[in-house]
Amino acid sequence: MTDERTHDLPPEDLELLAQLRRAAEGADPEPAYLRELGRAAFSVRRVEAELARLVADSTRQRELVRSVGGDPRLVTFAADEVTIEVQVSRLDRSPYLIGLVEGLPQPQAARVDVESAAGRLVTAPVDDLGRFTVDDVPPGLLRLRVLAPAVDVTTDWLSLAD
Repeated sequence: MTDERTHDLPPEDLELLAQLRRAAEGADPEPAYLRELGRAAFSVRRVEAELARLVADSTRQRELVRSVGGDPRLVTFAADEVTIEVQVSRLDRSPYLIGLVEGLPQPQAARVDVESAAGRLVTAPVDDLGRFTVDDVPPGLLRLRVLAPAVDVTTDWLSLAD
């Protein structure tokens, strides 16, 4: 693999770079999910959608406290007016989501789309209290999109591999 920086290098330097690249790939291979995350980052962005950033994730706090394996994962995303709280649980190794969307003027008119990096889409209605459930969660990376009158919020990508 060459680029403008290596174009003018002598062949022995190019071979040395190739050997170093192979050694680095063998000693510290790229995580499998990284390519999927890269493809997802370049997927079609919705210009009109507001981005909800990840503000809390219980998997990042597990090393600080003692927990029992199999605990549900709790994740919170926040945008300007909307907060999305999600509990990721597993039933027979299949993930399912229980969530709450806060800050919607008419929650019962909303829906939550769960989109996988592979493009699979699962839609769930939101009830009058802002709650939703998704049983058929796509594996791997996913993001949530909340659609309601005058609201279009998309979350960061979330890996369910944890």
